[in-house]
Amino acid sequence: MDTNDYISIQQFSVHYNVPAVFLNTLYDYELIEVITVNSTSYIRKTQIKHIERMIRLHFDLELNMEGIDVVDKLLKRVKILQEEIKMLHNRLQFFEDNN
Repeated sequence: MDTNDYISIQQFSVHYNVPAVFLNTLYDYELIEVITVNSTSYIRKTQIKHIERMIRLHFDLELNMEGIDVVDKLLKRVKILQEEIKMLHNRLQFFEDNN
């Protein structure tokens, strides 16, 4: 495993001043992916932005895990719909330009 793409949960917890149990709970709710190697748990660095959002939802807005789960699913759905709108807009533009 190339550790350049990962950060240990312990390092992340210290850097962001959040308890490691919070990250483990996010994993339990299947909101993040965790990889364990030699009894050390890691997260992908590409997930950091996503985790930062969940930290703000929990600690700043005081949402519980169920609330974070709902918001996360809704944000993913919005992103999918935005991409679909963009694709449909491009198709419409193509047909309008060819008439």
